[in-house]
Amino acid sequence: MNRSTELTLALMLALPLAGAPAIAAAAPPAAAAATAAATTNVAPAADDAQRVIPLQGAWNVRSFAGLQGSHGPIPATAFVRTADLGRLTEADRDALAAAGVKLDIDLRTADEQAQSPDLLADDDRFAYQRISLMGTEKMDLQKMMTSFPDSLGEAYVQWLGHSQPQFKQVFQRIAAQQDGAVLFHCTAGKDRTGIIAGLLLDLAGVPKAQIVHNYAISAHYLEGQPKDSAMNAQIMALIKQNPEIGRKMAGMAGTAPDNMEQFLAALHSQYGGAEGYLKSIGVSEQEIQQLKVRLGQAS
Repeated sequence: MNRSTELTLALMLALPLAGAPAIAAAAPPAAAAATAAATTNVAPAADDAQRVIPLQGAWNVRSFAGLQGSHGPIPATAFVRTADLGRLTEADRDALAAAGVKLDIDLRTADEQAQSPDLLADDDRFAYQRISLMGTEKMDLQKMMTSFPDSLGEAYVQWLGHSQPQFKQVFQRIAAQQDGAVLFHCTAGKDRTGIIAGLLLDLAGVPKAQIVHNYAISAHYLEGQPKDSAMNAQIMALIKQNPEIGRKMAGMAGTAPDNMEQFLAALHSQYGGAEGYLKSIGVSEQEIQQLKVRLGQAS
């Protein structure tokens, strides 16, 4: 992946799901069908309700509570995944503290953090670390190109090779956290966040169908996410100037199950699964064991 493609992907994946209709409107008509297909929601099942943490100022806030791994259910206090935390209320912060969150890992770029500061970063109840999963910090709109992948699934697979130092840093930081729940998030709460979630669930031994479902229902929980960010406005302006970018981005919204299925297939065919991947990027046996303990899967 070249540098321009990297920047394009990073910017594309900073776009909240709520921006998908605007992308379709700004893009050529042929993109509308792709957008509709990509954003078709998978409805949550009754069992998913136990994992939702209702907040006023954040979307797609969920734990892994009760998902069945190889050695039993994942504890409710292991992880929390969410989208942007720049609109949290005081009550939301209290709720996250009450849920046991002790560490907040922000997967966004410096640009994203500057435009929508994480409101847990300055709260003494939470440790905060930002690790840009895409490995870039500056969103340079002028360097965007049309040579990015044709599907999110393909982009996710590329990350496995491209962003190994960042994945290593994320998982080592999680392994080092001895107490409380670990929260991780990006902007849209579905791509960077979804891939970290997918790796964790695969490491826990959660069945593939459940990992795919956990990913796919994000679109449902993100329906109300605001789309009035400065980043979104810049993206919309760029699409109007470059219809080809809009055409490709139109197919990148949503959380179609195929995206996660493609990612998991590559993860297992290339690395033998999440554990093999973590070992290949330098996460130690001891750190992997600590991750399994957190996931409730210690053998």
